[in-house]
Amino acid sequence: MGSELERRIDQGSGREPADIVLRGGSFLDLVSGGLISGDVAICGDRIVGTCESYEGRTEIDVSGQVLVPGFIDTHLHIESSMVTPFEFDRCVLPRGVTTAICDPHEIANVLGATGIRYFLDCAQQTVMDVRVQLSSCVPATHLETSGARLDIEDLLPFRGHPKVIGMAEFMNYPGVLAKDPTCMAKLEAFQGGHIDGHAPLLRGKPLNGYLAAGIRTDHETTTADEAREKLSKGMHVLVREGSVSKDLDSLIPIITERFSPFIALCTDDRNPLDIAEHGHLDYMIRHAISRGVEPLAIYRA
Repeated sequence: MGSELERRIDQGSGREPADIVLRGGSFLDLVSGGLISGDVAICGDRIVGTCESYEGRTEIDVSGQVLVPGFIDTHLHIESSMVTPFEFDRCVLPRGVTTAICDPHEIANVLGATGIRYFLDCAQQTVMDVRVQLSSCVPATHLETSGARLDIEDLLPFRGHPKVIGMAEFMNYPGVLAKDPTCMAKLEAFQGGHIDGHAPLLRGKPLNGYLAAGIRTDHETTTADEAREKLSKGMHVLVREGSVSKDLDSLIPIITERFSPFIALCTDDRNPLDIAEHGHLDYMIRHAISRGVEPLAIYRA
């Protein structure tokens, strides 16, 4: 048997049967917005063939169904849903959520580095792809009482972990603008990598200063006007609809084909009851379409 790469080439080119073939359905083309009929061939954990007919070792009839890419929740705290990562996986994976970008901030507030280590251990065992961003503000500000404190020296040992993709939401935006030494040490360490933002109502020159620190995203945007300013300045806006914070309706005007490459969807936490009764990211997609958003725009996001 050849390498995994060789297997993909053979199965994608049709020289060998694919591991799995989804037959008889159509899939949403996120470039054109059209529905394309044809088989989907899968080798291991990769899609290797579309738009053609394939033979498979396992074939699944999806006639009459429309296939779409897996959903990515771009910002959440799994522990705020009051379940373990494994139970969260069981709750949302059947609803199409295949990736969750997690900030274990709440458990880190209680347990510090031990809590982050627990999440990283879980992330290597879940079916869903759980990616972890290192909690940047534990505690969130110096005014809070927490069970732990995480300085840059506590975070650096985790930076090279295969499940770590960057630094989580930098909530202490006043500290960033004031060039607080603790904030600066964390920002300097992650320059050139991904740093998540948290910038409620931050506008004008203060927003420019915050962006100059290398911070790339914001999930705290609550109006379309605020979103447009952040988008025009190069910030990606994460449209949030959780159990507590609900911004989807107010941000409907920016969910367009023009803006969709620069926005994404997140929950920033939905409780299990809301997930069971209404859904997760699938709820956001259905609701946006019911409000007149073009399917291509919301699925691209």
